[in-house]
Amino acid sequence: MKKHLFAAVAVVGTLLMAGCNKELIEDPIEEHYIIDWTPVNLLIEAVDASGKSIISPEMPGMTATFKGETYTVKEYIEPNGIVYNDIPTKAYFARMKGLLARKYDEVEGKPVYRLVFGQIDGAEDMDEDIVLKWPDGSQDVIQYHCSDHTNRPPITCNRWFKLNGKDHEGNTFKFTGKSL
Repeated sequence: MKKHLFAAVAVVGTLLMAGCNKELIEDPIEEHYIIDWTPVNLLIEAVDASGKSIISPEMPGMTATFKGETYTVKEYIEPNGIVYNDIPTKAYFARMKGLLARKYDEVEGKPVYRLVFGQIDGAEDMDEDIVLKWPDGSQDVIQYHCSDHTNRPPITCNRWFKLNGKDHEGNTFKFTGKSL
């Protein structure tokens, strides 16, 4: 019985070894590595001269223009009717949702909103402007640049932002002195 068991194990082991792809064992990253680039959201906060937030779900005259399309402010509400209060961080395909007022805090029992613009495809090479037109008639330009994606370690891309022509760190933009 032991001889038959040994022979069966030897045959199965031989078949398994023959089925292995030597290239995948030696270089598992070579063409078989999938990179899931996270979509990009821009977070926009704005306060008036006294430091009070001016962002709300109703902001007539506030627009963002990106790739020739203009978006107006709307409040984001989940399909189940709950206001969505945080930004998803798990990578998935980008879906352009536009310019959304999202509640992110409360001060003295009142909601505080910020604008979220996106989602911009994090895997796409682009050099695009997002033109913000404020209710007070002022305008700001956010330049978004992303290029040179690498699909092997180290996983990198050349991604940067500028605000009104000046280098800007990160995807959160804070504006002061705005009014409705």
